[in-house]
Amino acid sequence: MARGSDASGGQRPLAGILWMLLTGANFVAVTAPVKHVGDAVPAPQAAFLRYLPELVFLAPMLGPLPRAGIDRRGLAQYSVRGLAHALGVICWFYAMTRIPIAEVPAMNYLNPVYVTIGAALVFGERLALRRILAIAVALAGVLVILRPGFRELSDGHLTMLFTARFFGASYLMAKRLSECDPAAVVLAMLKRRVTTPPPEATKL
Repeated sequence: MARGSDASGGQRPLAGILWMLLTGANFVAVTAPVKHVGDAVPAPQAAFLRYLPELVFLAPMLGPLPRAGIDRRGLAQYSVRGLAHALGVICWFYAMTRIPIAEVPAMNYLNPVYVTIGAALVFGERLALRRILAIAVALAGVLVILRPGFRELSDGHLTMLFTARFFGASYLMAKRLSECDPAAVVLAMLKRRVTTPPPEATKL
């Protein structure tokens, strides 16, 4: 049963695809500045600064949170999701300063692989043959990018492997939470949990 009255079990695949295309375009817009700054800003501090301005635009969403009726278990779930997402962002920022910019989004294609496998294990979704083939192709593509045994892998490549796992866990938890709360509440809670000033931020 939904905690919020606005939660809906209906699904609109086309709308979801369009929103994900817009999301991808926005991520591309973030990538170039991060690479330009490089390691001049520590990854935890850069992640904090990346989320801080969003609170201005998300302020209207914070109002409904006290009325969302989130119980202690829900708060724990949101906290775990926020931690996983924050670690993913930090790892992503760190990897951006260590490996070529083109390899970051390419390796991040492991993200939907983890989500697809997790959806089958956690939500019991059936994996059609085309999805299994897509996973196999994605894994083969990552091996082509990494070329293990043919070159030395940097810590940035290894970090991107963890990035995809953290983001995959965050998205799976978002799916579960969206069954209980409206999308606005799920998004607002993520921003509240992720936007936590790291120790370096206090020196700004």
